[in-house]
Amino acid sequence: MKTYLICNAILLLCGIAGVISSCEVGNMAPIANTATLPGKLSDYGIFPDGAIERPAAGFHRYHLATQLFTDYAEKQRLIHLPRGAQFSFDSSGNAVFPDSSILVKTFFYYPDKRKPSAGKQLIETRLLVKINGQWNVGTYKWNKEQTEAYLLENGTDENVSWVNEHGLRKTLQYRIPAQEECSSCHRTGRSITPIGPKARNLNLPLADHPHQENQLLHFEQTGLLTLQPSDLLAPLPDWQSPSIPLAERARAYLDVNCAHCHSATGFAESTRLFFGYEIPLANTRIRARKDHILHRVEATDPDIRMPQLGTTVPDSVGVALIRAYIQSL
Repeated sequence: MKTYLICNAILLLCGIAGVISSCEVGNMAPIANTATLPGKLSDYGIFPDGAIERPAAGFHRYHLATQLFTDYAEKQRLIHLPRGAQFSFDSSGNAVFPDSSILVKTFFYYPDKRKPSAGKQLIETRLLVKINGQWNVGTYKWNKEQTEAYLLENGTDENVSWVNEHGLRKTLQYRIPAQEECSSCHRTGRSITPIGPKARNLNLPLADHPHQENQLLHFEQTGLLTLQPSDLLAPLPDWQSPSIPLAERARAYLDVNCAHCHSATGFAESTRLFFGYEIPLANTRIRARKDHILHRVEATDPDIRMPQLGTTVPDSVGVALIRAYIQSL
C-alpha cells in the first residue's frame, strides 16, 4: 500500500510537471535493506541508561549548518565509526563512511519549548547502518514509558501536542516513516545514502564548544575525519539567519528540504527541477517553474503540497521564505 501511495505521489508530481511520459515507474521501486536490523534500539547500546542526553562512548554528536524541517520536531544527531576508522568526503562534498558506521537521528518534542529542561517527548530514532558496503534503514518508535524504541516494519502516525516558544498549544499527527519511505528520500540511483552530512553542511562553529571550534577541524583533530583542504567548502547558509541574503537562504532551504529528491539521481529526477545549492540558478529551472514551485509549497492539500514525504504540515516560516524568494525572481 505504501509503495503504491509513494509512486502515485510521484506520478502526480510528474503529471503536473508535464513530463509524465518520461516517468520510469520501474525506477521508483523502494530500495530494500540488505541486512536484518535488531528489533530493539537498546540492542545497539547507543543510550546505555536510556537517556539520549548521555550517548555511549563512540557515539559522537554532530550538527548541521542548516536543517531539514520535520513538523517542528527537535533532533539529536550522532555518528558512530568502527574503532580506529575515519570518514572522508568525495569530490562533490558528500560524506563517505566505512563499513559498520551508524548514523543516528532521534526526533523529539519539548512538551513546553519555553522550558526545555523540563523534559522531552521522544518520538522515534532513525538509523542508517552501513553493512557490507550498503546502507540499511531502520525506524524505531519509542514506547510511552520512554524506556525503549522498537523497530517498525510499517510506518505509523503518532499524535503529538506541545507548547511552542510563543506559548501556543500545537497539535499534529506526526508521521513515523516506513522503511520504503526512508529509502525514497535517501536514495542516489539504486543506493541508499545519507542526506545531511555533507562537507558544506558540517562546516560550522560548534556553539557548545568552549572556543566555538570548527566542527570539521574538530572531527579531524579527534581522529574521526580525513580532511583535505578542498573539503573546506563555504558553509551552507543558515536559512533562518536574517543577516544572510534572501537568495542564499532560500537556496539553502531548498537544498536541505528538497534536493535529495530533486536531483539528477533522486526520486524526483523526472521533473528535471533541481534544487542543489551548488547548481547555478540557470540550471535549476527554478525561474521557469516558479509559479509551480510556489503553488506546491503553499498548498494545503497534502496530495499536492511539497515536500510530500517527511512532513504532515507546512513550514509557515519556510513557506514565507520561498514565497519572498520566488517573488524576487
